[in-house]
Amino acid sequence: MKQLLVLAVLAAAIGGCAKNDNPASTGSTGTMQVAMIDAPNSAYDSIVVTVTSVQVHSTESSDGWITLSNEAHSYNLLSLVNGTEAMIGQTQLSAGHYTQIRLVVGDTTWAYIGGVRLSVKVPSTEIKLNVDATIEANVTYKMVLDFDAMRSLVSAGTGLIMKPVIRVATTAQTGFITGMVNVQSAVFAYGASDTLSTVTDSTGAFTVMYVPQGTYDVEIVPADDSYYNTTINGVVVTAGDTKNIGDITLQKK
Repeated sequence: MKQLLVLAVLAAAIGGCAKNDNPASTGSTGTMQVAMIDAPNSAYDSIVVTVTSVQVHSTESSDGWITLSNEAHSYNLLSLVNGTEAMIGQTQLSAGHYTQIRLVVGDTTWAYIGGVRLSVKVPSTEIKLNVDATIEANVTYKMVLDFDAMRSLVSAGTGLIMKPVIRVATTAQTGFITGMVNVQSAVFAYGASDTLSTVTDSTGAFTVMYVPQGTYDVEIVPADDSYYNTTINGVVVTAGDTKNIGDITLQKK
């Protein structure tokens, strides 16, 4: 009987070790999400970009580029503001360090201004971005690409050339600034090394998205120049939190 009990204990121990050595049971993968937002440019009615593939690369792996999404989707960048974002890629990855993101952009990219469609030439269909992303087992890591459309489009003859300007942010290192303005306005958040912007929506509400942790001066610039600008100084943004600076009433000149 004693010998049978010892054999049973050994069998349980061996079974437990085998289970722990199974990568699927130990949770050796995490999830990477890649979203896209935009700092709007009111000079254009819309700026449409088609993304055909999203890939990620790790120097620790021999797998090369790993695909997060290979479905083509078109996005109006100017709609990706005030809390609206597009999820452009998501997949499970082996835990480890990832150093580059690659977007493959299609040739169906255009802009509208004053109701007129302008062609947008994309010199290179591949956009590579250096990143510093560590995927942990059983954890979702979200990366946000802030596509600055205003600075990315350059006039060239009768059309435009896209030279992408993209800021990479993560949810773990950033927060939001929200508020409400009594007139339609542009909103600028000036930090020590970052200047971010957005515009109010039809109700006067605004959200500056994925702001790096720090202290900012927030300037409100009305679309109607019969109102004065105003600036709220010393707005402190904490990672993972939303800073609501309340209702802002701009005064008539």
